[in-house]
Amino acid sequence: MLVPAWVVERPETVERLNGLLAEAGLGRPLSPPAAPTPPAVDLVELPVQGDPVAVARASRRLAGRSDADADVPECLPDYECTAATVEDDARVEANLYPYFGASGCKSGHGTIAWLAAPEHVMPPKPARRPASQFPAGRPVVALLDTGVREHDWLAEAGGEPYWEEAQGWTPPRAIPAVAGQESRGEETEQPDFGSHWGHGTFLAGLVRLEAPDARILSLRVMSDAGRVSDLNAAHAMNWLADRVDDGQRVDVVLTAFGRPGAGEDEELEPVRQALKRLADRGVPVVASAGNDGTDSPVYPAAFAADPTLTVISVGAQASPTTRAPYSNHGVWVRQWREGTNTVSLMPLSTAPVTALGAYAYWSGTSFAAARYAGQLAQRLAPAPMRLPD
Repeated sequence: MLVPAWVVERPETVERLNGLLAEAGLGRPLSPPAAPTPPAVDLVELPVQGDPVAVARASRRLAGRSDADADVPECLPDYECTAATVEDDARVEANLYPYFGASGCKSGHGTIAWLAAPEHVMPPKPARRPASQFPAGRPVVALLDTGVREHDWLAEAGGEPYWEEAQGWTPPRAIPAVAGQESRGEETEQPDFGSHWGHGTFLAGLVRLEAPDARILSLRVMSDAGRVSDLNAAHAMNWLADRVDDGQRVDVVLTAFGRPGAGEDEELEPVRQALKRLADRGVPVVASAGNDGTDSPVYPAAFAADPTLTVISVGAQASPTTRAPYSNHGVWVRQWREGTNTVSLMPLSTAPVTALGAYAYWSGTSFAAARYAGQLAQRLAPAPMRLPD
């Protein structure tokens, strides 16, 4: 549950709100936060027992009552976005790892959502122009995802990396490696992989294909199970807006996750306000439309319908004139790119994946959005210098 940051400075306010919620028949559901408030955060998380939507709506009514204390805050649920897998029945491959006895398929019915691919199916790595041709710096794509891991494709000659981790950003909520269980990490004999392990690296490879002259700023907001907290997403976007205010480049933001609207505008407000800060600074946000095959709005992509924001929603197309059957659609989907049977990178940091070539097939609107974000970033790079004849 999200509340204004001043609430944690006044413990009596939580007690007061719990009393009012108890009178409303919801018990005393709120607890003080377990961790200190991160600096420069407008909203913080309070643990809640019970239905967070019911608590939020009850607190909203209480905050608006004429007889309620003025210090009663409005609560917002911290919703969970997902990067859904695709039901395309594309391919099945058994025993993906020498000691990992499970099968995986892109429909998501297996342990992972991607399939290993041979190296020869990967397109050639585009040449990257030297940094000396970018006096104002390279275009920057901020990637909000599972994080990027090492891969030969993302290492450049001369020691200039294609990507970097965001320094100084910490998510307000902890991001488990696999939702529902503690990750054992990569150093065990049988590592735990979530369905979306490597998702950020896969997206980085697609951006690298489309925008060889750009660079990626990686912010980990997504768990390896493909889940994202609204609070973390909003905080990451606000951090990027602050970065722009400090004179640093952020040219494109890529988000490959979403959730349905909650039914009340207030419950989308933290993400909307973060998007508005980026829009005010001229930073476009490229968002995947989602993989549910529906025209029901999915956010943040559906914010593309808001003319005050700079959100570009991207669906997956099957051809230049038809959409992929799994892709969400509707008037709020504004761009289309290929997203089916996409080939890109898998991390090199785990031996079994390396043995399989460190490339993969994957399908989804996430990858259509990554292609568009890369193309947009490459257009921001200055044209190559031409020598006189």
